[in-house]
Amino acid sequence: MTESELQTFCLIEIEKLLQNNGKSLRDYAGMPCPDMQLVSQFSNSMLLWEMQYDIALLIQEHDSNLLKLNEEQRVIYEKIVNCVCNKEGGWFFIYGFGETRKTFLYRTLSARLRSERKIVINVALSGIAALLLPRGKTAHLMFNILIELNEDTVCRISKDSAKAELI
Repeated sequence: MTESELQTFCLIEIEKLLQNNGKSLRDYAGMPCPDMQLVSQFSNSMLLWEMQYDIALLIQEHDSNLLKLNEEQRVIYEKIVNCVCNKEGGWFFIYGFGETRKTFLYRTLSARLRSERKIVINVALSGIAALLLPRGKTAHLMFNILIELNEDTVCRISKDSAKAELI
């Protein structure tokens, strides 16, 4: 994010807070106002957060990790990267017992795709597992899944929400 974009984002957030209290940046002499041409880019702070990376660091992490993937990991890595890059979409579930280096594969994939400015949402079932993933979240948090489930339970994400746009 450039310095100008960061300033615009901050000004938008300040403007939102002020408007919630019946004020505006325009009410204060000398205060800069957000660049209205950039406002639409910053309407979803969740999306903006998911795009904030140090690209050079991600490339370095990816290149280092890629060399350390074993044959099975490499096959999975290539399949997922090809599906993403060819916009084929898909759902992938990587399963393995402890110490099979699943987290290492997730980190390598995340670094590759995020270094290309793609959105990667790392989700795990437990909070402990989520902590091991880059910007990991629990499935319950990410998809608004209730803890107490029954046959009528659905995810509670509004189709017009910032979270829906992110997903």
